Amino acid sequence: MTAVPPNAPASPLRRRLLKAAVLAPTVAALASLPGCSLPEQVDGTFLQPWLDHQNWSAADWQRSMKLAQRAGCRDLVVQWSGILGGAEGDWQLSEASFGMLFNAADHAGINVRVGLPFEQRWWKAISGDQTELQAFLDESLQRARTWLSQSTLTRQRRFAGWYLPYELEQYHWADAARSQLLVGWLRGLQQAAVARGGDCAISTYFSRLPTEGNLVTLWQNVLDGTALRPMVQDGIGVAGADNHLALAPLLAFFKQRGVAFDAIVELFHELPMIGGDGTQFQGVSADFERVQQQLEWARNNGAAKVLVYALEPWLTQDTPQAQALRRAWRL
Repeated sequence: MTAVPPNAPASPLRRRLLKAAVLAPTVAALASLPGCSLPEQVDGTFLQPWLDHQNWSAADWQRSMKLAQRAGCRDLVVQWSGILGGAEGDWQLSEASFGMLFNAADHAGINVRVGLPFEQRWWKAISGDQTELQAFLDESLQRARTWLSQSTLTRQRRFAGWYLPYELEQYHWADAARSQLLVGWLRGLQQAAVARGGDCAISTYFSRLPTEGNLVTLWQNVLDGTALRPMVQDGIGVAGADNHLALAPLLAFFKQRGVAFDAIVELFHELPMIGGDGTQFQGVSADFERVQQQLEWARNNGAAKVLVYALEPWLTQDTPQAQALRRAWRL
């Protein structure tokens, strides 16, 4: 059904790999409602494409973008353009699908940041030894350069830059040598992306796994070697409300250095794992009061933009929790 997530219980990819149960009829119903004032407005949202999105019609993309527009979004981050090495085989969104997406985004006044194809081998490589890591970084960088050289997405009217679909945390990069390899790889990706036009962003989060690694040190190294735009996940959906405290040193560092960053507010709450090995994610839509607190945190801590993860499926599912969140959001 999806790419196989890592076994580490604290990995955030468990929540990323819940296949988005995007219900087109639900989105259509939302988009057709008369306009009304919203209690909260956000700058943007993520879209996590799956193979099923290849079957979306122009009307499906229009309904999705209208929902984002009603929530106040001016930005959309397409998390990845496809997945390489996943359970469904290699796949990428077609040129036709991207055309319909960009056309719908243009009509809704939404700018689109496009994620590169995600290499599922990433999780095995970063958990392996330095030789395995180096091989993955070299091979994936070459594939990314080739993909970027062939991409025509920068010609789209609402194209707003690139996104690297690899989330950075301090657990896997505590070792200085490995961190140096990471920075060199990121620099290569960023330079290849910028050469095609537009800036380049990547997400980061605080890992709860015990480690001597430090998120501030990691980002000091990254920013010394690249011009990437950080996007900070609040981590509330999995780690709970006190995760804001763990992010405080990183945000202070960004402020001291004058680094613009975006905040990602999670719209879900993780339920207890099935099997306990981190491979089966279950979650429900968060309650609106908690989301309001997260949005306040993001705005009060200097985020240039506040994005949610994500309107789909956490606002569009036909579940009691999603219905309650929609009502509170006046959708």
